[in-house]
Amino acid sequence: MQNKKPLDLITLFKNNLGYKIDDFTLPPPIFTIMECEVIGYDEVEKSLTVKMPVLKKWLNPYGTMQGGMIDTAIDNAVGPLSMLVAPPNMTRTIETKLIKSISLDVEDIYVVAHLVEQKKRRLTFEAKVIDMNYVMYATSRVVNFVLAER
Repeated sequence: MQNKKPLDLITLFKNNLGYKIDDFTLPPPIFTIMECEVIGYDEVEKSLTVKMPVLKKWLNPYGTMQGGMIDTAIDNAVGPLSMLVAPPNMTRTIETKLIKSISLDVEDIYVVAHLVEQKKRRLTFEAKVIDMNYVMYATSRVVNFVLAER
């Protein structure tokens, strides 16, 4: 994975959401806390790549990234992508397969998420967690539901 210049998430949202952008807290606080950067967005492929550092505060007692933080990293890619490709929606399930431990030696992880299916109000995403050398650490299937209009 080559180092790319971060994209401006707010600009991406403004292009997609227009005036509705004021209805949301963007970027979400957890996106900022985890020091996430959007480094790729493909509107045609409906995919988003987010880079984030592996920090000591995300580690478990074994010195590897906590599984819940890996899911949070995945949600920090799927969440913004879901806002770019569909009406307002919420995560329903995240099913993650942890393949390899992530230690501080990794430095940065990249979450590559893409929309694989949209059926009525159900969105299905797939995501992978990799490093700059494309080593795979986790894969995930995320299902979101489009919120009912009020």
